[in-house]
Amino acid sequence: MRTENIVVCNVCGQKSTENENAVFVRAHKNGEEVDICTACIPSVIHGSGMVVKSNSEIEEELQDAAN
Repeated sequence: MRTENIVVCNVCGQKSTENENAVFVRAHKNGEEVDICTACIPSVIHGSGMVVKSNSEIEEELQDAAN
């Protein structure tokens, strides 16, 4: 998920501001663009797309963490 100038992994929730070496890949799930960090790619490839959260789910998690 992208918000302002920050990329957030739609699997683990890692933010691009938390790790300067993080690399994110843009993908599509259910017609929605999502971002996945390379550390989570194996869980998507060898597991299932079910681990990928929607952008609204990630936004909700970010709001909960801020409160």
